[in-house]
Amino acid sequence: MTETTDQTDTVEFSENSIGPWTAEWDRDSEETPVFAVVSAVAEASGADPLELPPLGDAIDPDALNKLFIGRSESAVAEVTFQYVGYDVTVRGNGEVQARTTQDN
Repeated sequence: MTETTDQTDTVEFSENSIGPWTAEWDRDSEETPVFAVVSAVAEASGADPLELPPLGDAIDPDALNKLFIGRSESAVAEVTFQYVGYDVTVRGNGEVQARTTQDN
């Protein structure tokens, strides 16, 4: 299922109600890893992205973006962390997955 919020902002989500929820980011667009994390967790939780707690409570957002988009190639293959009850994995290939912590 593809949810399009405007002409330039397309985020991919899985249809499985128990997860994982998937979003994508692109090195050459405004969809950063941080944007994709917040989008995936908002969709998973049914919350407005602006209502979520600060991502900085779980991980340094600037550092997360720099790991994946600060160079010509990602500095790491993937990073996994917990954010508001979800295990979030950000991958260097542009994919973010959010799973409820009880799904693992």
